Amino acid sequence: MTNMNLEPLNKYHAEELFSVLKDEKIYTYIPENPPESSGELSEKFERLAEGAPIHLSQIWLNFAIYNKNLKEYIGTVQATIYSKDLKASIAYVLPSKYWGKGYAQQAVTEMINILISNYKIKMFHAYIDTRNIKSIKLVERLGFKKIGFEKNADFFKGSTSDEYIFALKTEEWNK
Repeated sequence: MTNMNLEPLNKYHAEELFSVLKDEKIYTYIPENPPESSGELSEKFERLAEGAPIHLSQIWLNFAIYNKNLKEYIGTVQATIYSKDLKASIAYVLPSKYWGKGYAQQAVTEMINILISNYKIKMFHAYIDTRNIKSIKLVERLGFKKIGFEKNADFFKGSTSDEYIFALKTEEWNK
């Protein structure tokens, strides 16, 4: 049994998550900046809750992570589901004060279990900046294998970034 609740993300989570998601260290390896206000975050969460545009043939799932032991929201986990292929890309965002404590691993484990049971996902992917060692170690602990490399995958904060592509087959999942 996990000490995490994953709640479908909505605009009302912005107030609780604003102080958590304004940690600048989070944005070292992702092409976003910290939210400037809870109002801005609320608008973003509302857009995400609406889901993917129909022409993309995707399902967007975004969850607020509530830690029952700490009695507070500690970040988000996301999945983009490609329905035709039964594949999903995953992501997670937690502030630096929670890095290395196992919280991201618990939350991602919970989300993967939801995706397998509710959406019959067969393959998971994670695209991770090659400099983000903590994130790389996290997906490796979960059983993901490095399957690719994308040079110049993104450009943000004045420089390019490369990404590793990791994959996990559902039949290899044992959590």
